[in-house]
Amino acid sequence: MTVVKINIRILILFCLMGWVLGCQSVPDFPERGKWVSVMSPAGKLLSYDRDGDGVGDYQQVLSKTGRKVELRFGNESTEQHEVVQLDKLGSEVPHFIIALDGVPYELIEELYRAGGFRLFYRPSKLISCFPSMTDLAFNRLFGGKRPLAFEAEYFDRSKNRIVPGNDVYLSGANADWANKLDYRCPFLLDAMAYMLPDQVFETELREMMEVLRKSPSGTKIVYSVGTAGLGTKGGRKAILKYLMQVDRLCEQIVYERKGQVKITLLADHGHNMVGRGQVKFSQRLKEGGYSVRDRLEGPRDVVVVKYGLVTYAALYTERPWEMAGVLLADSAVELICYRWHDVVVVQTLKGKAQIRHKNGRYSYQMDYGDPLGLVKVMKQLRQQGQVDEQGYVDDRPFFAATVEHKYPDALSRLWLAFSGLVEQPADMLVCLKDGWYHGNDFFSDIAKLVGGVKSTHGSLNRVNSTTFVLTMLGQLPEAMRLEDVMPQLDTLRNK
Repeated sequence: MTVVKINIRILILFCLMGWVLGCQSVPDFPERGKWVSVMSPAGKLLSYDRDGDGVGDYQQVLSKTGRKVELRFGNESTEQHEVVQLDKLGSEVPHFIIALDGVPYELIEELYRAGGFRLFYRPSKLISCFPSMTDLAFNRLFGGKRPLAFEAEYFDRSKNRIVPGNDVYLSGANADWANKLDYRCPFLLDAMAYMLPDQVFETELREMMEVLRKSPSGTKIVYSVGTAGLGTKGGRKAILKYLMQVDRLCEQIVYERKGQVKITLLADHGHNMVGRGQVKFSQRLKEGGYSVRDRLEGPRDVVVVKYGLVTYAALYTERPWEMAGVLLADSAVELICYRWHDVVVVQTLKGKAQIRHKNGRYSYQMDYGDPLGLVKVMKQLRQQGQVDEQGYVDDRPFFAATVEHKYPDALSRLWLAFSGLVEQPADMLVCLKDGWYHGNDFFSDIAKLVGGVKSTHGSLNRVNSTTFVLTMLGQLPEAMRLEDVMPQLDTLRNK
């Protein structure tokens, strides 16, 4: 990149900073109703004094299960109410999809149990892809051209070189799904989402609100990257705080639209909410007899991609099976996986197994140990008749049986990582234990300056992989894959 290009980007960044810091936050809906009374048999009635005259002018009726099912607009001291039955709205009302970056399912469930998000039906678990990364996940959910690689920076085998990540990221070349959105902040602003996440998030709330206010009909999709920065910088506490802000945003939208709207909330992946430190493999690989380089010229050469601060690592090498033992010796590594001919190999210090795929079915053959902890699951599925004589299990029953597993839906997610998820898959993927992250040293240094990495994502385990979706359209299945979401929403909307 030339000095001129760098200076132009710096100028644009400063302009964006001024735009962000000068923005006012979105109007905030009250956290609670001013008055609460018990109704029978319908349930609770929440009353809000929105105009400050001491008299309730907006009421919400809650069903016995605690979901808000009826809205009343007008002075509560009179009989003149405009009543909206939320479950009786037709498909002609607009449908807004708000996509967040990085929400662990357990936190949305916690807030729902505490009475939050009650405009919506119960949240459903959403199992992300592996690696559990934004571009990969939202591509599976919203559609678009297949991503170039797991992250914006990657190794191009045909050119035998590392493709710099910043140009790819800023151009959106790895995020064609973003073309499906009606609002996304400029890509150049994303770096600020990790340095000034509160300001970026407030800006996004205001901008999203403006887009949704101007939308008379149809489906509109908006996305917040600021939530990623908030979670990374602040961990669990910050995620809970911004989720409550999003809940109030939804309440504000419904109030302003006089109830004539349906909203869906969802996220791309989980977050581990643990921070320990950065992992670097260069020295360990060197001690193991490997040369860490930016190109491959021999069987002992390794290219290690370092970009985002995430809980997995992507490596390129000619003989990944020979390198496995070197990496597994690192105490921060949980498991490694790689493609070898027609199988995906998964390995830990205590186990090694092979995953095969045939006609939408998967087999899990253990060489020794049980690296994914699937022995009991496969035994139960075999007893249910879901495993054939060759050891292949039906895809959907396996998904249902492993939603709560340490590694949910592991067989299909691992297979897809090396066979179709991206154009340029790595030769080896390394999952780190929660709390450890791998990535760009410069980004890591910046993160330390603003408080460190308290939470991140990327690996195969449940907290990294399981996020949520909830909607006002109707009750979704208890658990879904990313690619199930839009068809399910269309079905509910057209009922």
